[in-house]
Amino acid sequence: MVETNQKPWRKISTSRYFIAGAITILIFSMGLALGLIMEDHRYNLVEQVNAEQETRYLSLQLQYLYLTSFSNYNNCPILETALKEATTELDKSLRGVMEYEEDNEVNNERKVLMQRRYIVDNLRYWLLAKESKEKCNLDIVPIIYFYNTNCPSCPNQGTILTYYKKLLGEKVLVFPINLDLRREEPMVEIVMNQFDIDSLPTLIIDNKKYVGVVRQEQLGKIICSSLENASECSG
Repeated sequence: MVETNQKPWRKISTSRYFIAGAITILIFSMGLALGLIMEDHRYNLVEQVNAEQETRYLSLQLQYLYLTSFSNYNNCPILETALKEATTELDKSLRGVMEYEEDNEVNNERKVLMQRRYIVDNLRYWLLAKESKEKCNLDIVPIIYFYNTNCPSCPNQGTILTYYKKLLGEKVLVFPINLDLRREEPMVEIVMNQFDIDSLPTLIIDNKKYVGVVRQEQLGKIICSSLENASECSG
């Protein structure tokens, strides 16, 4: 009697475990699939931003070449507006996506690729801003900011740069370069050698190198000395 009563119970218990296991596998599979879909969506979003930045940069480059070829036309104010808008969008959109990608450990190759693209975009926009300032006398201050993730004082420098970016808006153009990518992106090594970067943080402002944390008051004087018209610099 005891054995015959236990057999049905065992069958029911086994079927329940089987159903629970099947549900667990199904939930896990759905979670994995959802994660892959979200990663692809994230990657496609970055690709879209990259395509927009590529088109925007090519347009600005063409505007610059046009201005230098036809110097009798004073279209520099138009270039100034377009350049500021482009770098603002680069800072807001692409940088935001890159920070999101840095937290994603699912696909490291994609993350590195997006980080490399961000560095390349920053460097070419810096070059264009630098040349535009010299040729069109644009009232802007392009700044290269060298840092890496192991630099303890770099966040402090970043905070100070953010302060002046908010204070002076489009007049201050900051282009951060992460030296952690020096092996993955050859341009990092080239720029490091160009400016002999051996300590962090380092800023490049008007082709002058400032090593170590540039304090808020000192940086304000440097930036204001490079600007012609800035009401925030008066007084």
